[in-house]
Amino acid sequence: MPDALNPFVCTIIVPAYNEAATIGHTLKALLAEAQADEFDLIVVCNGCMDDTAAVARAAAPSARVLVLEQASKTAALNAGIAAARTSPVVFLDADIITDAAAVRQLVHRLNWSGADMAYGAARFETSQCSWAVAAFYRAWQQNPYFDKQKMGGFFTVSRRGLDRLGCLPPVVNDDEYVRRRLLCNSVWVDAAPYKIAAPRSLASLIKVRSRVYRGNQDLKKDQVLSPGGSRRDRAGQFLGRLLRSPLLWPGAAIFFLVAILAHIRNALLRGQVRWEQDKSNRQAGTARG
Repeated sequence: MPDALNPFVCTIIVPAYNEAATIGHTLKALLAEAQADEFDLIVVCNGCMDDTAAVARAAAPSARVLVLEQASKTAALNAGIAAARTSPVVFLDADIITDAAAVRQLVHRLNWSGADMAYGAARFETSQCSWAVAAFYRAWQQNPYFDKQKMGGFFTVSRRGLDRLGCLPPVVNDDEYVRRRLLCNSVWVDAAPYKIAAPRSLASLIKVRSRVYRGNQDLKKDQVLSPGGSRRDRAGQFLGRLLRSPLLWPGAAIFFLVAILAHIRNALLRGQVRWEQDKSNRQAGTARG
């Protein structure tokens, strides 16, 4: 709890890599209705080759902007955690839109529940996507992975949860790493919504899914086990749900096509690419709601 010497409700860490086109929107939405000194906001620019740091400082003058030469999200998160002046710690991706009210709900539920982690309610924005991408997302959300709601991009971790995580390793899929470590003692907060802009094109979606599959494979190699049953069981449930919903069959076909192409792409790259962004939502002048 905040006190006279430490008034912050929580620390918010925003890792940012070449996010000049998005970080301003994210920070302005976050702070629009925030009270003075309510959040200990830390933006960690890592390996940026654009004006991310300058845009962040202009959009959030009260934030602390750290600059790392290394382009690594997990290094950025570790640096932010080390610099945090209070807990719990809220993690927010630089391309996600949410607000102060959602942060308050997230922190309140975490403190009230005694959980290690609380995560918000994802809302996928597909209005500016191609038909194929929108169909993919409608089908994908039948995946049993969503039975406990999507965890990633916007979540908060208690002091005990941070101790359980320790220093984050250099994994590609950091959100999934945290999910596998803390989901067993976590709580989903429907009153803490956040907006994720989906890739606008099928080509961008394939690149994003390639990164996810690479990250999951790395976690499997490191024996970071996934909670919630075996992969085969979840795949069977997913397929059954799709078969019972004829309106989702076009999206299901696109889902499996994207999965196949993403795996083929990874095989061809053979580990050459470790991190890829969705460039379709990171162009100057791109509208973000």
